[in-house]
Amino acid sequence: MTLMKQICGRLALLCAVVAVVVGNLPLFLLPPKGAMLYPAVAAQLFAVAWAALSAADQRGIARVDLDKPDTPRAALRNSAWPVRIGLAIVVGLGSGAALIQVIGPDGEYGRRVAEVREAGGGRHTLPIDSVVGTARRTGTSINEQDQYAATVTVTVPFTDGPRSVTVRGVRTLDPPARGRAAHLVYAADHPELGVHDDPFGFFDTTFPMIFIWAFTGILTLVLAAGLTTAKTGRLRVFHPRVHLPAMLILGAGGALLLPLVLGYPDGWTDILLAIPAAAAPWAAAAWVIVKLVRLRGADTVFTPARFDA
Repeated sequence: MTLMKQICGRLALLCAVVAVVVGNLPLFLLPPKGAMLYPAVAAQLFAVAWAALSAADQRGIARVDLDKPDTPRAALRNSAWPVRIGLAIVVGLGSGAALIQVIGPDGEYGRRVAEVREAGGGRHTLPIDSVVGTARRTGTSINEQDQYAATVTVTVPFTDGPRSVTVRGVRTLDPPARGRAAHLVYAADHPELGVHDDPFGFFDTTFPMIFIWAFTGILTLVLAAGLTTAKTGRLRVFHPRVHLPAMLILGAGGALLLPLVLGYPDGWTDILLAIPAAAAPWAAAAWVIVKLVRLRGADTVFTPARFDA
């Protein structure tokens, strides 16, 4: 029973780390994001199994015996650092993974781009043949250059021959003009899927990702440094009033991301879902700290315990 409990606990943490790391990669901007969803679900299942096995293992044991000072074992010292790093990644980078789900095309436009990519299409740069109507400022400025949107015509080299195509909402830096580059996405073998504007370059994807990675990376390092071996050992003692609500908070945060992971929410819906999802790991951590302080006292929780060989 104890061995199975340890295995489930470690697998839960490992799957959570994998889900968070994948969620922070710029490779999975278009749903469905099974690469992140599968390990996240597995982490929840293993966590539930760990909680159930822990509760069964503690049956008949007085809580005061479970809450006694940590046993001075070398094994705990040796296994603490992976747990410390794993917990720090799940909490710190987990919030970043939630925010990164907002980056990339969304709504009906995102759905069309996904269809093109599934058909083997990708990003292309083509010269503008002509501008239809008048270009308008989008209100966005990149490197002190105003961004414009306009309807343009381009000659697309489809596999079955070049075609002149009119594309709406093509965004360019500075006013669009004949010969100026347009960033588009299309599938050369599937002209029926259309040609679409594709402004998601460095400043639309990589730049905000770097900002999120830097911010959450610093928080992760601070959290990893603050988790001592003693604190990690205390967290591994199952408390229903501590761990179960924390698991529910994390699960709720993951559930908020499902529309972003599986579909293309319109407008500001993705941001309104991602912000509370990003706060969920920290809310769960705060819950654990507050409950452990109430159960065991501030001195026990915040004062590092000594481990003798």
